[in-house]
Amino acid sequence: MPLLAAALFLLWFQDQPHHADCNEWHECRQLALDAAASGDYERFHDLAWRTIQTGPKNDPALMYLLARAQSLSGRPGDALVMLQRLAAMGVPTDAATNDDFRRVRSLPGWAEFAGAGPPTEEAPKPKTAEPSTRAEAPKRAETAVDAPAPKPDAGEPFRFETLPFTPAGLAYDAVSRRFIVGDRRARRLAVVDEFSRHVANLASAQSAGFGDIAAIEIDPRQGDLWVVSGDSPRATVHKLQLVSGRALASYVPSERLGAVDLVDIAATPENGVLILDRAGHRILQLRPKSATLDLGATLPDDQPVTLAPADNDVVYVAHANGISRIDLSTRATTEIKPAKGVDLKGITKLRWYKGSLIAVRREREGTYESIRIALDRLGRAATVESLALVAAVDPTAMTIAGGTLYYLAAADDSGMTIRKLPLK
Repeated sequence: MPLLAAALFLLWFQDQPHHADCNEWHECRQLALDAAASGDYERFHDLAWRTIQTGPKNDPALMYLLARAQSLSGRPGDALVMLQRLAAMGVPTDAATNDDFRRVRSLPGWAEFAGAGPPTEEAPKPKTAEPSTRAEAPKRAETAVDAPAPKPDAGEPFRFETLPFTPAGLAYDAVSRRFIVGDRRARRLAVVDEFSRHVANLASAQSAGFGDIAAIEIDPRQGDLWVVSGDSPRATVHKLQLVSGRALASYVPSERLGAVDLVDIAATPENGVLILDRAGHRILQLRPKSATLDLGATLPDDQPVTLAPADNDVVYVAHANGISRIDLSTRATTEIKPAKGVDLKGITKLRWYKGSLIAVRREREGTYESIRIALDRLGRAATVESLALVAAVDPTAMTIAGGTLYYLAAADDSGMTIRKLPLK
């Protein structure tokens, strides 16, 4: 099994298949259908991918076409992922009876998919904001509490074989149950299927124009994948189609901003993204349907590391000396005041979750502590609850999805492990 997994991981170094014999999606689709009719299923698969890459974004008919091609060409796990995506969109299919999907129906995950129907998680909806920090905050956060000793690493292991790579970012797509892992130096993204442990290439410098990857983020409401990369002195924000890895758009900071070093990106409740610029100690903002990166706020020059939007106006930024609260509507910055005995330094990852901040704080090299930071009603004073020790390989290779903290850890020998820490 390890040899098989290692072989599958070689796909990391390959681009998604494409053919140069079609450029317009209607033409690609017709060629794909012709290949299917002639029984050339490998060509059917390649042309179906090309149709997805060149056609309308998230088109159900094209996604179904690719699912058929994946099943018929011997990629039933990939086909199941595509069917799950269609179910999450509320699109019915005939996969339960169509003979083209007989390989998919033999998979262990088919019974759960067919029996449960569409996932219980709602399909993405725009303009669904998290509760504001001014409206929701736990009362117990107003006074200091004695934090219990950190629990041991509680992550449930999810192992997959790898060739050596430099981790940069981790994301989890709850709909397709796939992890997305970045390779900083090789400038690639790979996907790891949670059911099969199948590893495949999603996008690369050749297909998406990546520089050195710094951070990745999924916007679950829109089904978009965001990637921040840098190729000194150039830095870029990339927007990709989550289901296929197709490059949709790229955004380069204006030269008038001077030197930039983009280190984190986070989706806002109203379908925009915020990007943290360490070199200029700034928050850059990409609003929905905007074609340019705007200046959201300028921060104190104290080495910003990571950011966490709480709503469309308020964002928290962890830096060398603690955490700042920024109101983007007024550009006012307020330092969070920790309770007595609480240390907010050394935070490497920060995200907003159910009215509190979930953070990962460096303890020593290779060891981190996950903590919950509770805020007062004004979002300006904090207490800390220790959650667990985290033996992560890289502080950026962490994400929160569906009430779980996921992080990338090293295995005992070759390979990597994704561990899970359920959040209360």
